[in-house]
Amino acid sequence: MSTQKYDAIAESYSDRDYADAERYYARRARVVAAQLAPGSSVLDFACGDGGLGRLLLALGFDYRGVDASERMVEVAQRALGDRVVRGTLEYAPPEPVDATTIFRSLYLAPDRRAFLEHVHGFTRSKLIFDFDPRAHDRGAVLADVHGWRRVEVRPFLLPQRATLPRPLQQLLYALEPLPGARLLTAVRFPLLVSATA
Repeated sequence: MSTQKYDAIAESYSDRDYADAERYYARRARVVAAQLAPGSSVLDFACGDGGLGRLLLALGFDYRGVDASERMVEVAQRALGDRVVRGTLEYAPPEPVDATTIFRSLYLAPDRRAFLEHVHGFTRSKLIFDFDPRAHDRGAVLADVHGWRRVEVRPFLLPQRATLPRPLQQLLYALEPLPGARLLTAVRFPLLVSATA
């Protein structure tokens, strides 16, 4: 996989990709934290500039990030030091982790099933990822998440490139656990998958 386009935007990645990066990362961090025991170790694939890592560290998690872009890693290391390393989706940590995450990047895996099996081999508790159900068949994605004891799917109803009025955004958060909320992902928003070992 070529990383040239990511190298080129590394310095402005979060500001460029998110209408409100802090709000988005904070929401993502809360979703991850709600599923894990305090102090859990988290490996974050395709971690970009480390925006999520800063927040998970602040919440007390043992965060590690990996990204294939050399420039992204350099930017992330300014805030996170050697907690971020350069590596592809074939990377394996030196010891097992409690949880593995991959956000907005599962499509980069040339063989999704093989990648998810690889992750299962070193993840003790949870695998958390998202995907675009308009670009990838939900059933096919979930079929590749095998060998886990429990798999849960829910929408993540926070726009990436727009900021909604607070009351409307709070309403969307309240809708997330409801079965009918998945209908919204037919036009916008990703699905969030949590697999428990």
